[in-house]
Amino acid sequence: MNAQINSMTGFGTGTAESAGLAVRVEIKSVNNRGLKVSVWSRPSLGVTEKNLRDMISARLVRGSIDVYVNFERLGEGIACPIRSEAAREAVASLRRLAVELDLDDTLSARDLAIIPGVFDHSAEEPATIDEWVVIELAVDQAIRQVEEMRRVEGKKLAAVLTDLADPLEKFVEKTSVFAPEAVERAREKLRQRLDEICPSGLMPGDNQALEREVCLIAEKADVREELDRLTSHIAQYRAALKKGGEIGKKIEFLSQEFLREINTTASKTNDTSVVMEAVQAKLVVEKIKEQCANLV
Repeated sequence: MNAQINSMTGFGTGTAESAGLAVRVEIKSVNNRGLKVSVWSRPSLGVTEKNLRDMISARLVRGSIDVYVNFERLGEGIACPIRSEAAREAVASLRRLAVELDLDDTLSARDLAIIPGVFDHSAEEPATIDEWVVIELAVDQAIRQVEEMRRVEGKKLAAVLTDLADPLEKFVEKTSVFAPEAVERAREKLRQRLDEICPSGLMPGDNQALEREVCLIAEKADVREELDRLTSHIAQYRAALKKGGEIGKKIEFLSQEFLREINTTASKTNDTSVVMEAVQAKLVVEKIKEQCANLV
């Protein structure tokens, strides 16, 4: 059975309540070269933060992951003093901004409650190992939602990437025809040039010289090896998409190899028809690179 292809984009929320503790977790995931986990929590997660990071890294593998954890001990009157000076400065700043932007400057206590720094949370106790059991339930719920969204997005990406292999195969097919024709066009250009230089006719041995030059051009323009390698890379690309799993970096590597072979083919043939096809093929590779940047 083939493995699922996953995107790095996802969002999930989770809630849990038990033993006097209420927890809410939000997880946001976007693409990244590796795995980066950033955790925000009030109160502090304390010793349980390592458990959370281990849980995230084991299941989400790759991406920039933002985790927001908020927990409240029910029934406890947690001291959370107001920083009066910070509140006054916040109100003054908001009112000055309201005047500058010609806005209604009506403010309420609710507005102040969401401004960072107005309340002193230093007295809040960090989470304990015993409380991790409840936090873990909310985290697991959020991760499951992220994983599902990643699967859905990954399925869409896989379909797009699979379709993009078709124009690359057409490039190989067309270039296999155009490359030999390019040699004949080069022969004709050389003959026309010689006719311009020697309007009275070619000298004995000129035809032999012309054929030697054409042979050199044909040798230089032989792109069979490049097209064979490109065909092999496309087959690996299709196989990786079919197999699934963590293929983002492999597809990225193959896209670089696509460009290498396409550029070399265009350079060696130095023919307008091949170059035009190469430009279109390179645009396809750029699309592949854009899409695979979101794959796990």
